[in-house]
Amino acid sequence: MAILSYLKFALVPEADREDFERDMRAMFDLARRQPGFRWADMGPSMVDPAVYLVVSEWDDVERVRSWEHEEEHSGVMQKWEPRYRDALLHQRFVPWVRPAS
Repeated sequence: MAILSYLKFALVPEADREDFERDMRAMFDLARRQPGFRWADMGPSMVDPAVYLVVSEWDDVERVRSWEHEEEHSGVMQKWEPRYRDALLHQRFVPWVRPAS
């Protein structure tokens, strides 16, 4: 069963968004090499340009947990935590498959 991971990063106004995006691209490159990774996408919110949304799909929740504790990933998360305007929002969902009509 696949898992969708949803992250919402709300940055303080003085945060260096170019640096944040560079770190997020590096995390995407690292995630692509992790077991169980399927795909990911990131973009700014259409409502608030200081908010970034990340959605990724993984084979199962154990693979997501393993990724969350990968050393380089944890380091980048710790780097940005003091620059969050709001607490990081992280949710996991099981994808819904639309039944055939």
